Parts: sequence; C-alpha cells; structure tokens
Amino acid sequence: MLSTRTALLAGLALVGVLLVGCEPSADSPRATVSSPSTSPSVSPSNSPGVSPDGGPTAGPDDEYGWQSYVGGLPGPEHGTVTRAGVSLARQAAGYRFYLWETSKNEVCTAQVEESVRQAREVVCGDAEEAAPAKGSRLARLAGPGTGFAEWYVMIAADPGAKVAGIAHEGKALSWRYVRTLGPGTTGRDVYYVTLPEETYGWLDVALTSADGRPVKDRLRL
Repeated sequence: MLSTRTALLAGLALVGVLLVGCEPSADSPRATVSSPSTSPSVSPSNSPGVSPDGGPTAGPDDEYGWQSYVGGLPGPEHGTVTRAGVSLARQAAGYRFYLWETSKNEVCTAQVEESVRQAREVVCGDAEEAAPAKGSRLARLAGPGTGFAEWYVMIAADPGAKVAGIAHEGKALSWRYVRTLGPGTTGRDVYYVTLPEETYGWLDVALTSADGRPVKDRLRL
C-alpha cells in the first residue's frame, strides 16, 4: 500500500514534492547535503559512458507493463502521463529509475526495485522551480543524492544546449540523455549523471550550442 513519506534525496530541486512509495529498509542508503568546491574544466572527449538516445521506454518494458505500472504510482492530483510516455533513465543494481511528465505540467521520477516490482520512491514537482543560476544554461532537476542503486544527479539543459561531456574534479563521469521535456515543463533536455559516492562541489559540463559552438558551463551540486 502506498504511503507518503519524507524525501531521501538531498538538494532535491523538484520543490513542493509529494513522495509516495513503500518505506525503505533499514539499510537503505541516505543522501548527504552537498557542499561547494572548485574543479577544472572538461572537454567533450573526456566523457565515458554516454547514450545519445532517450525517450519513452520500448520493447521489453512495454511487454512487462512497466510504463503502466510506473505511470499509475502518483496520486490523481498530479495528473496522468502525457503522450510522451515514461522514460527509463537508468537501470542498475536491480533498480530502475524512471522519469515522465504529467497532464498537470509536473515532472515525476520513480525508483523501482525489479525483483519485487515495487516502487521505493516517487517524486513529483514543478520543473519550473529548478531554474538555472544566472548566466548558466544548466539546472539540477533531482539530486544530488543517493539512489537505491548509486549516487546520481539529474540535470536539465536549456533548449539549444546539448551536453557533450561532464566531469567532476577533472574526472570524466558517465551520463545519459533521458528525454526532452515538453513546452509545458520547460522544454529542457534531461540527463542522468552517475556520481562517485559522496560527490560534492561542482560539475564541469561541456555543451554544444545550437549553432555548433562549444560552450563550457558549471553546475553546483
């Protein structure tokens, strides 16, 4: 049975969230509040695990009904899944991390344990509240914090700015393009970034602008 509980993610950018799901076990990891530091720049060639393709889940996910299950997790007050469907942002260590948009212009994420087909965390909120800092094209959409599988952060890049590489303190990080949000939820591109454990400070992000020019940006965790 679904219940409301306190968010596990430190620094969660989706404000005014409703978190529903089954209570985590006593040994579930918990997030720690991040603190600032500085880090060097990153070039596009520094990025290791990158998937250029995103969008709604397909194939086996549809066959086993993951989209229908995940999309029905939030309460009706958050609206229904839009035609864009549900996107699989990350699959690791027996968990699936999903993202989708609703008919009430909210963005939702869910962490689901595969073996028992059970939601461990569901968060919905207004993506407009996750605004970039002045002069930046990047915003934190969710995290940074401890997912049930790994440390992560989900970031959003302004329309026309495509991520080409991400690093932390000079070390390239694995990242994945998830989907482009609809106009009602900012129209930004969403990326899932896998972080080393207890990562703080700044991400150095290499972007490609709409006219093909390389641009460097930074995002504070």
